[in-house]
Parts: sequence; structure tokens; C-alpha cells
Amino acid sequence: MLAGLLLALASSRGNAQDALGDANAAFRRSDFKSAARQYAAAAAAESDLGKRAEISVRLAVTYFNMGSRAKAEEAIAAALGDQPQLELVPDFYADEFLAMFKRVRSRRAATPQATTAPSPAAAPPAAPGSLAALRQKLALAVDNTALDSLLAEVQQLATVTPPPVLADVLDLKSEVLERLGQAEPSLEERGRAAAIRAAAQALPGTTPVPLDALLEARRLLASSRAAEAAALSRGILAALPSCAPALEVLAEALLDAGRLDEAYSALRTALSDKEKPELLLLLGEVELRRGRLPNARDAFRRVAEAEPGNDRASAALGIVAAKLGDLDTAEEALDRALQANGTLVEARVLRAQIALDRGEPAAAVQHLLRALQMRPGDPWTSGWLGVAYLLAANAAAAADALGRAQDVQLTTFTLARAEALRRLGKADDALALLGATPSDDTAAVIAARCLLDIGRNEDALRTLQALTMRQPDNFPARYLLGCAFHREHDWQHARKELAQAATVAGAPAATKDAVGLTEATLAAQILLDTAETPPPLPAKR
Repeated sequence: MLAGLLLALASSRGNAQDALGDANAAFRRSDFKSAARQYAAAAAAESDLGKRAEISVRLAVTYFNMGSRAKAEEAIAAALGDQPQLELVPDFYADEFLAMFKRVRSRRAATPQATTAPSPAAAPPAAPGSLAALRQKLALAVDNTALDSLLAEVQQLATVTPPPVLADVLDLKSEVLERLGQAEPSLEERGRAAAIRAAAQALPGTTPVPLDALLEARRLLASSRAAEAAALSRGILAALPSCAPALEVLAEALLDAGRLDEAYSALRTALSDKEKPELLLLLGEVELRRGRLPNARDAFRRVAEAEPGNDRASAALGIVAAKLGDLDTAEEALDRALQANGTLVEARVLRAQIALDRGEPAAAVQHLLRALQMRPGDPWTSGWLGVAYLLAANAAAAADALGRAQDVQLTTFTLARAEALRRLGKADDALALLGATPSDDTAAVIAARCLLDIGRNEDALRTLQALTMRQPDNFPARYLLGCAFHREHDWQHARKELAQAATVAGAPAATKDAVGLTEATLAAQILLDTAETPPPLPAKR
């Protein structure tokens, strides 16, 4: 009998060690589903409470990496059940996991525990339809049909569950939805559960704030997962409709997702409670993107009046003024913002654009170089630096900077880069960049100049004639067409095109000089053509 018991214990320990080794191997290769199964098996086979608690913590970390928060908390609770004084070494775990561990331990401390834990064999079966029974069903569910049936049961249970326990039911519902691949509804239920818990734990007279859920929403937002952040925030607001931090996160998420009308509604609701500068800045950005510039300016101005030193408000006012065409106001506001905070990259780039509009490429270059110090390699800033260098007649630097923008497919700067390449004598490369048939009229002009540079006059003529048919008053096209005819020694057509170019509004005064030179060339050609043929020489004797 004793030998049989020892053999059984040895076999159990061997099974636990084998499962633990398999689980560790699966975890290392990021096969978390397999790792979770193996850790669960190892915990079930381990009789030593301390070691079982360690395995449960590993199981919790695995579920945490899978995004299954409810299961992770269950595993932590199991570990604390085996070893109530369990402590984690902070260096080995993520901050979010440590926060989860502390949260579960606090809940257990607040809940009276049985002095003697019954053995699993002696535990009474869970009542049908209870939370425990539904959790057991979830553990056994193998396909979506079983999960759909379980979801209906969980929803039914939620309708009759009082608030103190409802959060646990919603956590289970969140997990079922997650298993069904419904990520956003799952997050909504998780946010609602967190809000219910926060309301239950809040002291009288205080405002409940589900801090952990809000931090998670912020992390989702920072990871460009705006739709998921919005879903989690909506869940919080379902239980706490006036939670201002949740409204703020929701508005930011909706703004990032491009759902501007919904973001506007969320911000108006949040601002009805208290007019915070951060919310006003968000409202201004929403209005700016909706194209409602006066409303955006009003929101930013209210921030600037409440906080005169708010550099973001000054920068935003400069952006709106620039869009409204008031460059003087824009320049003043941007300079004020940059003086307060020189690291505002977007404001610095816009200030450079205004300098370019004023014909100050050297000043624009300095602004853009400073912007790149704050954000090295930024393609948008590099593109504008290339434009500034091009206008400053530094074609080599322009081509280099524009190449960095082109490398990340910023087609906004394609034409500028093509012109820079042309000026460097790389007309063939510029033509390849523009494509075989440039659809953009400016691109057609650059292509025609490239064709003229490499001696393909007939191709240039065809391109320019088609363009001037579409746009008779396109000065660059008309002037280049005159130059193309001039190269072909077709003086009459050259004079006609150059004379028409000189009549276009804003044409440089030098265009008339070109007309005069062409007329003089034509007159010389006519004189040559009409000169008398000299008499033949007398025959030799």
C-alpha cells in the first residue's frame, strides 16, 4: 500500500515536471495557448503549494500576454490561495501585470476567506446557471457554437445579478466575446465592469474613477489602436456617464479614428461639466479638421485667454490664422509659441512654410533644420527642407532631402524632387520619377523641361502643345513652348508663343525681351532668305 502511494506521488511529480518543461518551452516560442494548457496541467499535477503558486503565476503571465485579463486574475487568485503571502519581484514583470496582481490581492484581502479550504474533491458542484457553472462551461467550450450558447446564458445572468457581483459576470462576458473574436464588444464589457468596481469601492462623497481601465485605454491610444480605446472608454461611460477622464479619452480616440462628429459630441458633453484647457484644445482640433475654422479659433483663443503662456494654444492659433490666409497673425502666434517652447515641430514646419510664402528660403531652411534636430529623419520635415533648398538654389541639398521624403512614399514632394534632379543634370532620372504620362499640369511642365534638356524637342513640343490647349494662360507652358519652337528654328511660331506668354497676367518683364530677341532673329533669317544670290564665277580659260 505504501509502495503504491509512493509510486503514485512520484508519477504525479513526474507529470508536473514534464508539463512544466513543455509549458516553459511553449512560452519561450510565444505559443501562449499551448503554454497555458501545459501550465494548467502542471499546476493540477503539483502537490506542493509553494511550487503550485509559482506555476499559477506563470499561467497568469501567459494569460496576460494573450490579453485574457479575467483568466489572468483567476490564476493570480489561485496562486494567492495556495500562498497568501506571495510577493513578486518587480524587475521580472510588467508594470501593468504588477498592478493586476496588487488589485487581485486587495480584493482577496477585502473578502473574508474560509479558514480551512475544502479539498477539490469535497467541493460541492456549482449550481446550474451560476457564475461558477458558467466559468466551467467556458473552460470546456471548444467551438463557437458552445460559446454562442454560453454568451446567451451569461447575458441572462447579467440581467438578474446585483451590482456588487455584476462586475464579475461582465468580466466573464468580456472573455466569452474575446473568444468569439469580438474584440471591441469585449473591451466595452471590461470597461463597464471596471467602472462598476470603481463605483463600489469609492468612498462616500468622492468621484469614482476606474484608473486601471483608463490607463489601459491610454496605452491602446498610444499604440494606434483608437477603435479599441474608444470601446473601452464607452464601456466605462455606460456605468459612469459623467466620468470626465473617460470622455476625454473617448474624444481623443474618436478624433484619431476620424469620427469627428462623435468626437465633437463627446467633447461638448465633457465641457458641460467643466471647461478644461485640454478639452478645449481637443475641441479646437476637431473643429479644425471639420473645416470649421472660426469655431476652432474660438476654442483655441479661450485656452490662450485662460492660460496666456500655453504654447500649444498659441501654435494652434497660428495654424488657424495661416489657414485663413492671415499670415501676419499666424507668424506672430507661431513665433510666440516657439519662443515659449522651441520643440513644437509642427509649429516650426508651418513657420518655415510661411517664410517660403514670403520668399525667405534661407529663414525656412533654418527653421526646418531646427525641426529635424527635434525629430531626426522625419520625412515630412525633410520634404519641406528639400523645397526650401530648391528655392535657395541648392539643388544638391534639395535632392538629398527630398530623396528622404520620397523613400517613404511621400508623393507630395515628387515634383520638387524631379525638379531638383533636373537641375543636377539628371533629366532621365527625373522623367522616370514623373512617369511616362504625367497627369498633373505642373508635372507636365517639368517633364517638358527635362525633354528639352536632353534634346528631345519633338516630344517636348507635343507635351507643351497638349498642355496649352487645356490651359491657354499657363505661363510656364506657353513660354517653354516658345523656347521649344526657337530650338527648332521655327522663329515665327516661337515669336507667336512668346508674345502670347508676355500677355499672361503676372508674366515677368523679361518675357518681352525674349519676344524682341526672337523678332530680331526672325528678321535676320528673313534678310538671309531674301538676299540676292551672288553671280557665278567666270569660267577658267
